[in-house]
Amino acid sequence: MKHILFLLTITTIFSCSSPKTYQVHFKVDMSTAERVEKVYLQGDISPLSWNQGYELADADGDGTYEAKIEFVTKSKRLKYKYRNGDNWELQGADNRTLWFKPEGVSVNVPFNEYETYSKDKIQSLTYTSEQIKEDVAALKATIKYVHPSLYKYRSEKELESDFQELEAAMLAEPSLINAYKQVSKFAAKIQCSHTFTNPWNQGGTVEKAIFFSRDKVPFTFDRIGKQLFIAKNASEQNELIPGREILTIDGVPAAEILNRLTPYITADGANEEKKLQRLTLGGTNKFELFDIFFPLEFGSKEVFQLTLKDHSSGDIIKAEVKAMSKTARDAKLRSRYDDFNNDFAAGWQFEWKNDSTAYLKVTSFAVYNKDFNWRNFLDSAFREITEKNAQHLILDIRGNEGGETEIVEYLLRKILQSPITVPAPYTVVNYKRLPKELEANVTTWSKLPYHWGATVEPLPNGQYRMKERYSGRAQTYEPAKDNFRGQSYLLIDAENSSATQIMATYAKKYKLATLIGQETGGNQRGLNGGYIFFHRLPNTKVEIDLPLLSINLFPVTEETPNGGIQPDVFVQKNVADFINGVDTELAATMALIHQAN
Repeated sequence: MKHILFLLTITTIFSCSSPKTYQVHFKVDMSTAERVEKVYLQGDISPLSWNQGYELADADGDGTYEAKIEFVTKSKRLKYKYRNGDNWELQGADNRTLWFKPEGVSVNVPFNEYETYSKDKIQSLTYTSEQIKEDVAALKATIKYVHPSLYKYRSEKELESDFQELEAAMLAEPSLINAYKQVSKFAAKIQCSHTFTNPWNQGGTVEKAIFFSRDKVPFTFDRIGKQLFIAKNASEQNELIPGREILTIDGVPAAEILNRLTPYITADGANEEKKLQRLTLGGTNKFELFDIFFPLEFGSKEVFQLTLKDHSSGDIIKAEVKAMSKTARDAKLRSRYDDFNNDFAAGWQFEWKNDSTAYLKVTSFAVYNKDFNWRNFLDSAFREITEKNAQHLILDIRGNEGGETEIVEYLLRKILQSPITVPAPYTVVNYKRLPKELEANVTTWSKLPYHWGATVEPLPNGQYRMKERYSGRAQTYEPAKDNFRGQSYLLIDAENSSATQIMATYAKKYKLATLIGQETGGNQRGLNGGYIFFHRLPNTKVEIDLPLLSINLFPVTEETPNGGIQPDVFVQKNVADFINGVDTELAATMALIHQAN
């Protein structure tokens, strides 16, 4: 499975040929901190370091601590954070980023909050008709040239209409906010989960205008169908008890909220459950799609009016809660809930459900750049499984959207009981060489997508197939030496796509495990991914990811379902179990195991 290519985002900082001198005036507002001790600045370029703090001063006593610092460096950017005594800001979140400028830079931010634009600044981010038309034309030219599956679910006529609607909608309100909304909606119509206005790849302007705004709901929620339930409460209102159903937000029913937000969300083909799952608000991701699109669709608010239902009593409760930033919400949830954290390793769990049943849960295969030895973790777990002679193994990948396919191979070989032969993937690209005039608005981490060269061969339809030596040949996989020899169960849900959808595909195809839960994300008619062009519109600077490879694991026919992998045992989530803290899918699995015994 190593031959399946997936997105690996690597940020490359181009250095100057010789060091330059930059002046930076740092200011941090400590007025919101409960207690101010010594305030330090730490970063990755001398005279800052991550080992020792650079102390700031508040000379005029106004609560803002500051320092003017000179940097002599080849780098064009600085990564940094503030520290209040022993308390670091932005725990579990990214470091701050500062881009040096020859004329010098002044930054003034609140402690533990990212910089946001004022309403006036946001309203000033507008564009001329000519700029909007240029952006749409640039996107149209690039996506039609490079996207390998543009017409898989949309006809050429429908796509042309989509472009016309996009331009009309952007011209009707030529602002940055509306540009991000409309390009997101356009991308979702293509029905490709890797074609979207990727929050992780937007520039600082979009982040400050949209992502970091203090207009987020002060709670997290789970869902069952289109019903929403409080998961964790970051507000000061005690009415937000976990398990209570959110009937309305500002008078809008939960189902209507989801119906109005799904047009912004991408999924592969007709996989509506994947869209709904992507709108679930867990709070631990760097960016949450509900946080982004709810304020864009319903307006940025400072206060929310909630209607809640307590299912244990039947009571209907009204509550008013203040909006907050995602950063502030994270800090509050981290202080209130022991199980709320951004620790990657915590998502890998191994335990015994009984003397004969082992349980292994992995919430992410995205191990790149993580300080976590996943091989040692899995080897240790399977040694124990073998030593204790487990009869049943539950592999839980619910909530796992994917990551490295190497982990898929590693895990499947652990549960293989006889060799399997995996066919070569059928990998298609739309072009051989990118024209020079399209290069200006795209970037990526490799030179290869600019000119595929000898890695591809022409197809009769005008596209190109990637040769097997580059995309992967058919391979036979042998069971691992410490393979599990009992009955395996794989718990799946709508979150599973990319690598975890591949895992579910092979587990079902080769009968490696009993699949339990709900339909996965992804699509059996293939996916797009591998290499990605990051296309930035020339004027609004909105970024849209454009996948360059169309990948099919198995031949696609008219009978191939337009959806994810179906479980062998479908388990319907239910409200009663959710409220009572019962894991419905796990309980169903344990019942199957009990019957087998």
